[in-house]
Amino acid sequence: MEFMVTDREGIKNGVLAHSAYIVISIRDPDSPRPRVKKQSGLRDVLYLVFNDAEPPTTASMVLMTPEQAQQIVDFVERHQRDVETVVVHCEAGMSRSPAVAAALCKSMGGDDRQFWQSFTPNVYVYKLVCEAAKGTFK
Repeated sequence: MEFMVTDREGIKNGVLAHSAYIVISIRDPDSPRPRVKKQSGLRDVLYLVFNDAEPPTTASMVLMTPEQAQQIVDFVERHQRDVETVVVHCEAGMSRSPAVAAALCKSMGGDDRQFWQSFTPNVYVYKLVCEAAKGTFK
């Protein structure tokens, strides 16, 4: 499986995926839902809302929950046989989305180093998704 990371502007403008793909869309609580460009390879979109934060945090910040991490894993598992690409986007495309992509990549037996070298993944998000994916992908 291939993993692509982008930002809000990138997902709005469209994805250059050469195969069927799904989108995991992550936005801040105070931001409007991003417009995901409908393209021929798009199969489904999972919309999530949480801040780019790690504990401990202030009361105004919304952390990713273990339930949201499980939603991601279930969503990818449901489409695993239908798509070749998972596109993950967040506001800036630098922390939450690469954390999700890295965790999924690693959980599927891939090498997640590219995400750690090119981005600054949110460690909290990464750990939650890895934990949710334990034993799911073989």
